[in-house]
Amino acid sequence: DALTAVPEVWSKTALLINFDENDGYFDHMPSPSAPSRLKNGQYAGKSTLSNADMQDEYFDHAAPEGSRSQPTPDGRVYGPGPRVPLYVISPWSRGGWVNSQVFDHTSVLMFLEKRFGVKEPNISPYRRAVCGDLTSAFNFKTPNADVLPQLSGKQTRVQADALRENQEALPAVPVPTDIKLPIQQSGIRLSRALPYELHTSARCKADGKVQLIFSNTGKQAAVFHVYDKLNLDRIPKRYIVEPNKTLDDEWNALNDNLGRYDLWVLGPNGYHRHFKGDTQRIIDSGVKPEIRVCYDIANGDVYVELMNEGTKDTILTVKPCAYRQDAPLQLTIKAGQVVKQHWSLADVGHWYDFEVTSQSDPYYYRRFAGRVETGEDSFSDPAMI
Repeated sequence: DALTAVPEVWSKTALLINFDENDGYFDHMPSPSAPSRLKNGQYAGKSTLSNADMQDEYFDHAAPEGSRSQPTPDGRVYGPGPRVPLYVISPWSRGGWVNSQVFDHTSVLMFLEKRFGVKEPNISPYRRAVCGDLTSAFNFKTPNADVLPQLSGKQTRVQADALRENQEALPAVPVPTDIKLPIQQSGIRLSRALPYELHTSARCKADGKVQLIFSNTGKQAAVFHVYDKLNLDRIPKRYIVEPNKTLDDEWNALNDNLGRYDLWVLGPNGYHRHFKGDTQRIIDSGVKPEIRVCYDIANGDVYVELMNEGTKDTILTVKPCAYRQDAPLQLTIKAGQVVKQHWSLADVGHWYDFEVTSQSDPYYYRRFAGRVETGEDSFSDPAMI
């Protein structure tokens, strides 16, 4: 009640409860860090940001003057580290909303900058590009537009008082002797709109290499993580792409694994791409399928282009992995043909997750998952219930 005791004060208050440490608990989400440095001085990944913009993200700094027992700079990336909770309590964020935009502790400072017109000089360009300023956690335009829920049960104060008196007369609930950790409540939550519009496409080249193309048509820089699952001894690569920019990179599948490749791409808010196959089989068979996922931003749907850049026909099977119950869809893609499919996502909060396989190549596999952002609020991942 301390926050709401004085309505005039509450009407202009935002309380941020920011946890500081994760206490070593495992976090399954990789940190949206700058690309790691390799021993040869190169980077495991790429960035549209300049090296100068990323220089503060690496441990290259000498020990502060007068300090003792400081570790030797090793050039490794600082973070951000494992995720920690942040509670946003205010008249503009009520309702149990969640927000899955990338934030870190500098986001609180950027929020203060936005509100009070001040400038914090100690926030690196990298954090400003990748981490949000918390404004997407609030609804400043129409905070009172939400319709209050209709509560079942007692309708009058007399009825409510009678219920309370009856409950107070009941025997006290005994304290359990075997206390266990609470279980997280299941279900979905209202989820704020996010500034992401990300794309990853693959190309199998004639020289046996696999090219991934990363594109960002959203409003916030994003980190794409790429795990080479056939070469897990190598450092995972990270690609930082600013809005309206593109990066690409190649993997020499023919040289590394006799043509086999298995590349796993992760991004913010459940963004997931999986590219698996054999470039040698493509060269030998004459079948060269590829998939391109496009977004219908106005309606929150997906358009999928199924292409065959080879010289022979192929049959592709599209199968939902979550959210939809459609039967597998088989499509014949002739040589040089592009077949387009459109799927409505309105009834699942604009979430999608589907895979594509090829009858002519048992190694060929593509999976695409995420949420189409429309600029409007939605709800959290229904597949996590």
